[in-house]
Amino acid sequence: MMMAAILFALALLGFQQLVMFLKGSQYLSWLLAIIVQSLVVYIFALAHQLRIGIWLTFISGLMLVIIFFVVRLKQRQLHQIKLHLFDVWFMIFGILISLTLLKSPLIHYDNFTHWATMVKYLTFVGELPDAQQNLVTFTDYPPATAMFLTYLSTIVGYHEGSLLVGQFVIIGAGLYALFGVLRDQRRALITAGLVFMLTLINIFNIAIRFNNLLVDCLIAILAIAGVSAVYIHQNQRGWQIVSTSLIVNFLLLTKSSAMYFAILILIYFAIANLAKIKNKAPKWREVIKTTAVIILTTAGSFIGWLLWRVHVANVFTKVSKHALNLQAYQSQVDHESANTQKLIVQKFISYMTNTDTLFFRGILLVNIALLLTWLVIRVGLHKRSYSLLMLAITDLVTAIYVIGVLGMYVVSMPYAEVINLAGIDRYLSTTVIFSILLSGVIILNDIDRASFQPIVAQRNSASFANLQTKQVYQESTFFLLIFSSVLMLSEINGINFLNQKMNDALPIKMQQMVPNQNTFNHKRILLVDAKAQDVNNAYANYVGRYYLFSDHVDGREAFDVSSKQFQSIIQGYQYVVVPRYHQTFSKLTSKTYHEHVRTGIYKVTNNGIKPLSTANYLAEMNK
Repeated sequence: MMMAAILFALALLGFQQLVMFLKGSQYLSWLLAIIVQSLVVYIFALAHQLRIGIWLTFISGLMLVIIFFVVRLKQRQLHQIKLHLFDVWFMIFGILISLTLLKSPLIHYDNFTHWATMVKYLTFVGELPDAQQNLVTFTDYPPATAMFLTYLSTIVGYHEGSLLVGQFVIIGAGLYALFGVLRDQRRALITAGLVFMLTLINIFNIAIRFNNLLVDCLIAILAIAGVSAVYIHQNQRGWQIVSTSLIVNFLLLTKSSAMYFAILILIYFAIANLAKIKNKAPKWREVIKTTAVIILTTAGSFIGWLLWRVHVANVFTKVSKHALNLQAYQSQVDHESANTQKLIVQKFISYMTNTDTLFFRGILLVNIALLLTWLVIRVGLHKRSYSLLMLAITDLVTAIYVIGVLGMYVVSMPYAEVINLAGIDRYLSTTVIFSILLSGVIILNDIDRASFQPIVAQRNSASFANLQTKQVYQESTFFLLIFSSVLMLSEINGINFLNQKMNDALPIKMQQMVPNQNTFNHKRILLVDAKAQDVNNAYANYVGRYYLFSDHVDGREAFDVSSKQFQSIIQGYQYVVVPRYHQTFSKLTSKTYHEHVRTGIYKVTNNGIKPLSTANYLAEMNK
């Protein structure tokens, strides 16, 4: 696995070097390399050639890294690799978190409703889900991250920990892009400030953390990377078009709700290009040219998403859960009473105004930080500051996003979920993370611009007002890095604590019982679960279908039935799986079949059930 992981990293490096060779930004190069590989695999998947696409992409990456290594060797450029302070910090904590995630299990409910299940299906079935299977039920969800994780697991080997590391690599590449927005990456204090802000998102991502495959945090990071791409390449129109289109394509293929952020990026792209017209002549020609660029970039940004919509429409005739469907939304609104809708709105407003929520505190933090920065720099120092403008923008963006989330609860979620505002913490964490990162970069650039030597080209080691200023600069840099490191170590410890705490969770028990089931099947399997809640909310069903890799797994906890009824239930299945001891089930099997059952896998026969070892079970599944 280690050698395969090294080769995978080299293939990624090959595409990253290609971006650099073509004069793309080094800060965006890693994310663009990931996106290019993912989109290539995606196109092959749509053409029913997923595995061919994966291996062609992998081999192409290895060939590119060899070519660029030879070129650099001949030109004697290998020694020119430069590392900044934040590069070293990124590498150290990237490795530490990756090692932690590598040994982390998947626990969250939604990992098994879609995210992990989708990747497992793609990896072992080798094609996109079709209408004949019932394993992947959220068929409307775009598969961008699944494509990259499938690519990774095909090369490195399928392992839940490697999937978490793969998603973290995307997140890390997206965050790294932010350093390209800074006015001067050599300024240790400014880069340390950005590192500190990056660690703050751990606090507001606490609802899901990095040890889950859910994309709420990833959407915010991809969105901020898209904004960064427009800014970084403002003097390279070609790269601005290409990088913006690639990131927006990937963003739209990550989740349908990312549409809002995709539109924001394209609006910023349009504004940034239109703003250049006033400095050029003749204006009419520039207006036509710029308009064409905006239209073509916008159209190109939606190609991947439109291909997915066509694919879903052609393959699936029934509307999937969570699908975009105006008729379904209208039907739900029509069936909800005015009192129900009023109750939903009241509960939502109550949550939004609760000062104890992370959402409220996060937005409050952003507003205070931006306002204080503007007051100190603009009012106190009488220098230019964009913080007040950014305060208005972030509040507007957040308000529109919040209204959208409310609309989702009213028109597209089941009553049982919406009445409890299910998932609201992680839904709103997306806009909090986006606001923190966006405002953070603006604040740091304002501080940089207001420094003793605002002209970057004229800066040197003596660019300080006096020795005291230099000492404050150095000490502040040191303390910011220390605080950032403490926050990251806290995140690592938090993940490790959760891993130890979840030893009795159903996914852990299932993984221990059936660790290598990778042949998709349609066997009828009864999963006996001692926890009623896991069965009632369908968690047992989803976990069972993922680990047993069958689309006919039923979770059941209640066995308050007669022996005859019990016999009838058992005969409806081909296998019975008991991951945790279930007292009632054990008593009934002893009474009905004279079989002593605690935990394990059992095969249903005409006369009852018989124990089956994991090896024999897997052998039967792999026939």
